[in-house]
Amino acid sequence: MLQIKSRFGLFAEDGFIHFYDETVNQKNEVSDMTIGEKLKALRLSLGLNKKEFAHGIINSSYLASIEKGGSEIRAIDLIEILQQHNLSVLSFLVDFGNVKSNLAVYEHEADNAFFAQDTQRLIQIGNLCPNTLIKEVIQLMVAKLDGNLADFPKDIQTKIKKIFWKIEKWDINSLWILSNVMEIYSFDDLEGLVHSVFHNLVYFSDYEDETIKLLATITYNYLRICLTQVRVNEQEVKKASLYLSKIPSIPAVAYEKMKGDYILALHYSYYTTAEEIDKVLKKVREDGSRPGFFIGFKLKKA
Repeated sequence: MLQIKSRFGLFAEDGFIHFYDETVNQKNEVSDMTIGEKLKALRLSLGLNKKEFAHGIINSSYLASIEKGGSEIRAIDLIEILQQHNLSVLSFLVDFGNVKSNLAVYEHEADNAFFAQDTQRLIQIGNLCPNTLIKEVIQLMVAKLDGNLADFPKDIQTKIKKIFWKIEKWDINSLWILSNVMEIYSFDDLEGLVHSVFHNLVYFSDYEDETIKLLATITYNYLRICLTQVRVNEQEVKKASLYLSKIPSIPAVAYEKMKGDYILALHYSYYTTAEEIDKVLKKVREDGSRPGFFIGFKLKKA
């Protein structure tokens, strides 16, 4: 139960936010609230009832239990509630002392900063992240935004590559890492990794939305890389486009699916379709957030 006060640290396990006993002395005083209490205070400050505050994420009765300390909240649900109200996850958690191994928080925040092309925010998240590997992946994301990927340290690239040499099972963390480091691989090596994903992760109905979103991101990135090769491997393009088409058309993957449709339309000279999709993508980029809906496009030549 989330009744332990915030002089304790936090970590994520099995998708839930938990506390752990911080044995070292805290130099700074922190709030004496639980996560549930802080969520309630935040909700009231926004003038929202429980249903409005957690709309589309968790039901109001479960939120009431969280606020009273009777239930735990999943990390992804906490992140989505805060993001729904344009609130920083890291700012919310800073009152709870040291955040230990809560990788989902940093990964989601890094994704948002990368999408917004906010280099300074990405650097800040990397500096705060306690996990060395995730910190280095975020540094690589910064290098991509700055156009300095070619100068990114080779020793760190090698270190990142090694984690996939003996991978036996894909999980959400390894998928997140792959989705952000694909550019450092040779095409042949990348082909093997992506084929492993395509072969082993096919039961989409068993996966949560965040996993499906990562699969869509990996597939789009692979498709983009395929189409930028000097000699385009049409067989790989077909494999990637087929896998992307099989990914469920849920709101969480609307942006990635649209980008995939866009580059395929350009590749196959369906310029009218490409123009239609590009208008939607530009609107999404202007809004600064991924769409919460799904739009399908029929291929039409100019």
